[in-house]
Amino acid sequence: MDSINRQLVEQLFAPLRVTFSPRRPDGGIVLSLLDADDVTAYSRVLSSAQRDDAQAFAQSLEEIRLELAVRSGNIPAEMRKALKEQNSVLNYHVD
Repeated sequence: MDSINRQLVEQLFAPLRVTFSPRRPDGGIVLSLLDADDVTAYSRVLSSAQRDDAQAFAQSLEEIRLELAVRSGNIPAEMRKALKEQNSVLNYHVD
């Protein structure tokens, strides 16, 4: 966990507060995102491989950001476009 740029992770998920658990017996850690009331809004286990490899760690953070965006209904435009091109998403028009 020494190689994690904590400040970058905190900026990435602001206004949520980022916490990391101590290293688990399997080498992984738990990344938790807490709201203003210190209630866990999201948590995810990052394996030792994800934690120790900068590229894998960055990919994990992007996956978390995407999952949070989907949960909140804020799917990034490029993802919507890709899904529409794959005919995975039906267009609904509300009048």
